[in-house]
Amino acid sequence: MRQRLAREITGLPEPKEPEDQFARILRALADFRERHGRVPEKKAEETSESWLGAWLEAQRAEERSGALPEARSRMLKDVLGSDWA
Repeated sequence: MRQRLAREITGLPEPKEPEDQFARILRALADFRERHGRVPEKKAEETSESWLGAWLEAQRAEERSGALPEARSRMLKDVLGSDWA
């Protein structure tokens, strides 16, 4: 509530929704897979690939722990296939 009131008083916009960010990263992951025919590697030399690989590993860890929302799991499955985790 404090954050909402502070934003109203200052006129600052609401931060972007996490789902928007998730969707953007998922598109980048799909583009990477389409271009390279594989998923990005966490230990890659190229920074952008390494970052995407680390992000994917984090999603896999959340899936294994049961913390990944079902909608996100389905979207990852749509992009990477049923064995993505």
